[in-house]
Amino acid sequence: MAKRKRPKERPPLPRALFFDEAADRARSCGSKDAYPSEQHARATAAMNGMADALNVYRCRYCEFWHLTRRREEYID
Repeated sequence: MAKRKRPKERPPLPRALFFDEAADRARSCGSKDAYPSEQHARATAAMNGMADALNVYRCRYCEFWHLTRRREEYID
């Protein structure tokens, strides 16, 4: 019986092929609270006892600030 050849590994497809701006916008700021400044967002996190667990970032869609659990190096 002949051995089957393994298929060649292909490089991953660029993210741009799968990017859906409407879905990204809804995920980025659709259900999140928006804060007018970075200080306001940080103060809200601190008042809720979550200052160590949450990071803040400026939203590319609404230009307000949001809170996230993602580490800073993964926020774009």
